[in-house]
Amino acid sequence: MKRYILLMLVSLFAIQMFASELVLIPTKSYEDSKNLFSNPALTINFYRDEFVIATLNGLPKHDIVILDSNPWESGMSYYVVYLDNNTDKLDYYNAINSVADVLWDGGNILIIRIDEVAYGQLPPAKNDGLVRIFNNRVVLPRKMFYNTSGRFDPDPFIVSLLNQVTGTNITATVQHLEDYTTRNCYKPQSIEAQNWLKEQYENLGLSVEIMDFPMPGGAASDNVIATKLGTKYPDEFVVLGGHYDSISFSGAEPGADDNASGSAGVLEIARILSEYEFDRSIIFCAFSGEEYGLYGSAAYASRCAQQGMDILGYFNMDMVGYLKPGNTTIMTSLIYPQSALELANFYTSVTATYLPDFVVIPATFSGGDSDHTSFNQNGYMGIFPFEDVDNMSPYIHTSNDLVGPSYNNENQAVVFTKAILASVATMANMKFPPRNLVGIPGDNKVELIWDELLEIDEYRVYRDGSYIASSLTNGYIDLTVENGTLYQYYVTAIYSDTGEESIPSNVVNVTPMPPIGLPLIIDFENGAPYWEFEGSWGITSTTSYSPSHSITESPSGNYANNIEIIAKLSPFNLNLGYTSASLSFWTKYNIEQNWDYMYLEISTNGTNWTSLATFTGVQNAWIEKSYSLNNYLNKSNVFIRFRFKSDIMVNKDGMYIDDFKIDVTGGYTTQLMQIPQGWSGISSYLSPAQTQVNDLLEPLGSNLIILQDMTNVYWPEQNINTIGNWNTHNGYKIKLSNNATLQFLGSLEENKTLTLPQGWSLIPVISDCQVSCEELFGSYNQVFLVKDVAATDVFWPAQNIQTLEKLIPGKAYYIYNSSPLTITFPSCSKTQSITLENQKVIKTQWEMVAPTGNSHVISVPASAIQDFAVGDQIGVFTPADLCAGCLQIDDLTTNKALVVFANDSLTSAIDGFVNNEPFKFKLFKNSSGKEYNLIATFDNSLPDYNVFVDEGISGLTKLIIDNTGIDMPKNITGVYPNPSKGNVVVKIKNGSNAILRILNLSGQCVLMQNIDKEAVINTSSLTKGVYTFQFEGIDFNETQKVVIQ
Repeated sequence: MKRYILLMLVSLFAIQMFASELVLIPTKSYEDSKNLFSNPALTINFYRDEFVIATLNGLPKHDIVILDSNPWESGMSYYVVYLDNNTDKLDYYNAINSVADVLWDGGNILIIRIDEVAYGQLPPAKNDGLVRIFNNRVVLPRKMFYNTSGRFDPDPFIVSLLNQVTGTNITATVQHLEDYTTRNCYKPQSIEAQNWLKEQYENLGLSVEIMDFPMPGGAASDNVIATKLGTKYPDEFVVLGGHYDSISFSGAEPGADDNASGSAGVLEIARILSEYEFDRSIIFCAFSGEEYGLYGSAAYASRCAQQGMDILGYFNMDMVGYLKPGNTTIMTSLIYPQSALELANFYTSVTATYLPDFVVIPATFSGGDSDHTSFNQNGYMGIFPFEDVDNMSPYIHTSNDLVGPSYNNENQAVVFTKAILASVATMANMKFPPRNLVGIPGDNKVELIWDELLEIDEYRVYRDGSYIASSLTNGYIDLTVENGTLYQYYVTAIYSDTGEESIPSNVVNVTPMPPIGLPLIIDFENGAPYWEFEGSWGITSTTSYSPSHSITESPSGNYANNIEIIAKLSPFNLNLGYTSASLSFWTKYNIEQNWDYMYLEISTNGTNWTSLATFTGVQNAWIEKSYSLNNYLNKSNVFIRFRFKSDIMVNKDGMYIDDFKIDVTGGYTTQLMQIPQGWSGISSYLSPAQTQVNDLLEPLGSNLIILQDMTNVYWPEQNINTIGNWNTHNGYKIKLSNNATLQFLGSLEENKTLTLPQGWSLIPVISDCQVSCEELFGSYNQVFLVKDVAATDVFWPAQNIQTLEKLIPGKAYYIYNSSPLTITFPSCSKTQSITLENQKVIKTQWEMVAPTGNSHVISVPASAIQDFAVGDQIGVFTPADLCAGCLQIDDLTTNKALVVFANDSLTSAIDGFVNNEPFKFKLFKNSSGKEYNLIATFDNSLPDYNVFVDEGISGLTKLIIDNTGIDMPKNITGVYPNPSKGNVVVKIKNGSNAILRILNLSGQCVLMQNIDKEAVINTSSLTKGVYTFQFEGIDFNETQKVVIQ
């Protein structure tokens, strides 16, 4: 007793010591305990909701208890020893006084130091009353997103499992373990019990490990670890267990209730579950060394943490067979720390569903502990459903812990076993929501990414509480957001087998912003642009480096206690070819030393943060701080934040930050492309730093439908990519579902020369300024025609048509040359700039099809339209009467080009011309508002006459009004059913014959057949997709799109 008093006096006067200290810090709640885990001066070695034990490297505070100096250097062992009202503390003091030191007396809890090398194992004061404190950093568990919403519908499979629990099996196992007379981990009988348990688990077909671990008293029995691998998520684990060792203060150590009962329950659950398959792996544990300080479970849980095992929860079975005589209500005192509240709620929900008469009461076990603590101290949630804590077996740790007096209620053991079985089986097959959702802000967009789930139909994305979209992959890009607005997102999953929607994922808050231009200098004289403040963060004029303003976490006096508040900078892009980058600012601060902190942190996704610097203590004079960002030069989104955290007492002036700066050297050139919805042509004058097209176009997300050059394609939806690398000397066609801006990064292409083959090509604009068509092509006789993609502008020198005057950087154009050709784009002067000219929009009389990536150009000479008037319109129609091209006459003196668009092969409906369909011309007279058919005469010297051809070229010589009136032909062919899953019937309605060609999306003929009035076509050999049925009769040509399912 005198030794204890001396140590306490030494601790009280050790307040000025600066060495490493083992300290006890009282806390008022779990939240206070949790707050200490982020203190870099502390290594938490053990925690409860009411105190933590930690290794302190720094100055102590007045409210902590110093337990020992340089604790891990002398080989000492430290224990938490639990007492209860039945324990004589003085007797225990006297028993250990010669070998151990009491470092702290908290009433029913003692902290004790012992040299176990010299004196051997520390004896407990009572049952379940000893926990070894290890020199390990304790980790808090992460949130698991269990479904804890209350009772749910029972699963018939789980019910069938519960019906297999047999009390006679449990009792027989308890009796067998009792019959060893002792299972004290240091005695041979314990090893016999270990080997028997190993054999039982092996007989169930499980993979079994004997896990050795050190004990201070020498050789001892080991852990028995049995595993059943999951079928879908084998690397996710549900763990249950209990200790099989026993102890007694005198005589035999039968340990029936403590803890043959729990060991028997785990074995019975293994017997049942071993017969079935589960999504996740299940681990069954029989721990040794629990009675001497949780040694077995501590070794196992620590190893799991070191290996990074993903343990969803640990369920402890310890003392489940005693019910006080006279009591009739079977209940459990559910023991858990607040860090495992989520798992406790899950267990409570499961038992309420499957065992509604089983009473679950949250409780504390101030006089003892069990193996669940080892998991809670290693970052996993663990719970301990205990028999009635106020009426537990009085026979444990005695020779009377026998079947009969101590293990006296087989039915209770069955109920406890069923409760754990239901919880484990439910969790092993549980359908979790999407996990680890991350939101990445961009320029008017937010990218969401989460962990992939198996066997789901789709994910559903919610923004600000409302459903906005579904996704078939574990990612989504929200393009319907505005910069500077805060949005909140979560994601759910729709399960394939039930069609039910999961509970929500974690929630993320994201504010889209354009990347900040670099270098960046903010002196806070005109506000705090690009900064987002939490709590009391703001601008102050109290002190500054230059000239009169700075930012601080507490603009109005000292900072508050127990706060965590953030100032975050909008993201900036370091993936721009910079050769170096750095961050700097000026600061001064007064922060409580080693207890309150300002953290400077960096992130690449706004969710996972890395510390760049930590500030605590006093810095009275302004000082510049600088940090290299070179490790982040390849990151497109870089976030910086200051995070301030204070403890529960003592507040100071805080930290001031001024003249914040991000410097860079080097860097890429940027090219911005404004890409319209639908089809268009794109190219680049930069040689991109990133050459893979899937990476270059990744910012477009699901907005991108397809990218094509003359021979290859990148089609994300079909997982086709034959383009591979972007080629600056190629032009491309692209189709988007919405307007978008695309940013290219790279260096100016030095080789501005193109070599073009004879015929059609897609050419880029290898120039960062507009290029005159006349200047670029005028001297080449081989250039026959240049046309815009999915637009109506044409450069056709031979026809004296020049509605396409300039080539715009970022676009691509079709060119037809009569022989091979080499052209060179000019260099741009610094005064030249890009002026985007809007495509002239014609308000047509007819509803036009959407422009597509393929077209046919028809020259309309001024001589052909002399009978018409300015304001009249000429339309070109398909046999199905779709207007696929239109020309408005704006004068009668110049030649014009009439561009006619092809059918879009990516859509299911006919929406343009199909090859070899005849043209039908119509005239709309602006003066009368009447329509007329036109009879067209074609120039026989041009390649294509009166039928449509992809990239065709035709010329008119005359257009004459057909005074017989408008002819509105009806389809004379029929195809049904459409869509079709097998045979289709084709019919010529006028009773004539025709040749049927079936074309795939690439325009290839996959089937040709003569049709005599009607026929049945077997399409079973065709792959699923959209096909064009092309009919060619003696006096008609007609096409229809057919969907084969």
